[in-house]
Amino acid sequence: MKRNILLIFFLFTNVLIVRLLNFYQKKQLQSSQWHIKRFQDHYWLLNHWLELKNEGKSIATYFEDMGYRHIAVYGMAELGNRLMEDLEDSSVQIDYGIDRDISCSIARIDEVYYPEDELPETDVIVVTPYSMFEEIKELLEKKVKCPVISLEEVVWSV
Repeated sequence: MKRNILLIFFLFTNVLIVRLLNFYQKKQLQSSQWHIKRFQDHYWLLNHWLELKNEGKSIATYFEDMGYRHIAVYGMAELGNRLMEDLEDSSVQIDYGIDRDISCSIARIDEVYYPEDELPETDVIVVTPYSMFEEIKELLEKKVKCPVISLEEVVWSV
């Protein structure tokens, strides 16, 4: 009798462990797939941006054509820095940056705000973490009167 109880307990425990491992593996796989998709999107965006540069074009033309002379950049990591570098010698002025993590930011701009801060007026806000664009846009549209656009829209429109 004790043996049967131990056997049932052992089998139940094994089944539970196997199910937990399967669940964990599925979550890991989903996370990995999301990261792969994100890096693929970055690759295509940066590849197109480089093609534009090689053709002598700048994404500054997008802002100039739209009448945006003053912009703010949301996301002060690598893509935000590339945007600032590309606009460096153009007529487009970057007024400030916005980032959730100011203290750990690799921003190359002095004036950086938290998204929760009161944000100064500007012509447009460019969201560089475009994979999260909809959520960020929804947050910012409650705070500002200017358009909120994605870096992806900018690069692919030139």
